[in-house]
Amino acid sequence: MITMYYLSVFIHITSAIFWIGGMLFTAGVLVPATRHELLKNKKGEFFTLVGKKFSRISWVLFIALIVTGITNLLTRGYTIEQLLTGSFWIEVFGGYLFIKLLVFGLVLIVSGIHDFYAGPKAAELMDEQPDHSQTKQMRKISSWLGRLNLILGLVILYYAMRLLRG
Repeated sequence: MITMYYLSVFIHITSAIFWIGGMLFTAGVLVPATRHELLKNKKGEFFTLVGKKFSRISWVLFIALIVTGITNLLTRGYTIEQLLTGSFWIEVFGGYLFIKLLVFGLVLIVSGIHDFYAGPKAAELMDEQPDHSQTKQMRKISSWLGRLNLILGLVILYYAMRLLRG
C-alpha cells in the first residue's frame, strides 16, 4: 500500500510539474519566439501545432491528476465515507483540499474554453486576417485565458503545498 501511495504521489507531482512547466515555457519562450521574423506569416500555424500538442497532453495530465489525486487520498488512509461527510471538509486539510479542487474545476472550464474555442479560433484568424479587429480580440481572449490558467495552476500548487505543510 505504501509503494502504491508513493508511486501515485510521484505521478501526481510529475503531472503537475509537466502541466505548469509547459504553461511557463509557453509564456516565457514560445510566445516571445513568435515575434521572430521567421514566423511572420506562420504564427497561426505555429500556435495551432503547438497548441494541439500541448492541449492533448494537458487533458491526459488532467485525467492523471484526478486519478492520482483520488488514489493519494485513499492510500493515505482516507475513506470514501470520510470524504462524503461535511466534517471532513471543514477541517484544515479538507478545507485546503476543497479550495484546491474548486480551483482545479475552474482550470478545467478555462482550459476547455481556451483549448476548444478561443485558442483555435485565434490561431485560425492570425494567418487568414492578421490585422482584423476580430483577430486581435480573439488573440487577446486566448492570451488572457492562458494567463488565467497559469495563475490558477499556481494557486493549486500553493494549496497543494498547504495540504502537506499546513
